[in-house]
Amino acid sequence: MSAEESAPARVAIGISFGNSYSSIAEVRDGKAEVIANEDGDRQIPSILSYVEGEEFHGNQAKSQLVRNAKNTVTSFRDFLGKDFKSIDPTPCHASAHPQEHSSTIAFSICDTESSEPNTVTVSEITTRHLRRLRTSASDFMGRSVNAAVITVPTDFSDSQKTALESAAKDAGIEVLQFIHEPIAAVLAYDARPDAKVSDKIVVVADLGGTQSDVAVVASRGGMYSLLATAHDYELG
Repeated sequence: MSAEESAPARVAIGISFGNSYSSIAEVRDGKAEVIANEDGDRQIPSILSYVEGEEFHGNQAKSQLVRNAKNTVTSFRDFLGKDFKSIDPTPCHASAHPQEHSSTIAFSICDTESSEPNTVTVSEITTRHLRRLRTSASDFMGRSVNAAVITVPTDFSDSQKTALESAAKDAGIEVLQFIHEPIAAVLAYDARPDAKVSDKIVVVADLGGTQSDVAVVASRGGMYSLLATAHDYELG
């Protein structure tokens, strides 16, 4: 049996990985369908929380911000591939605080009153988040997901993409492609069954949970390219 014959079939999804929320989707009958997780949520908070040795994810983790904020990790995506001195920890003011750890960024988690704090790096948190998304998609589809196209912000650096790809690999996900968020938005709009695709220039506004972005996207002959971007890191 050849290596190709023994290799598992590729089962791919799309992941919109936001700093505040994430979504997962599959292509069904030629169009993208957003997948609900086990809680029935299609817009899943990018949050993990730890209580009494148990990991909570999504809205279950979000509810822990009231009584267990110090062990609840939020707004971690934008810390990937960065050093501690370059980040703005403000988005984490009401949750676990990022800290410097061996030239990377980490969070100190103490999931029981008697246990010692456990240091979890931002890469490990990202892997856990992606693994939960993968599990939700696999359960929904009835097949084991092993690949994905993942959206990234237009200001995501090469080092951040490398860190995200590594975290995804650790979660059992092969990254087929990174796609910029505004291009994904225009592509989804053009993929509607009743859409009339034509050459155009589109302005895409993304009012996010921790920042806001505007991009100018050109669509020509079915190809999409970024012409300009602007970011406001205090509006969100």
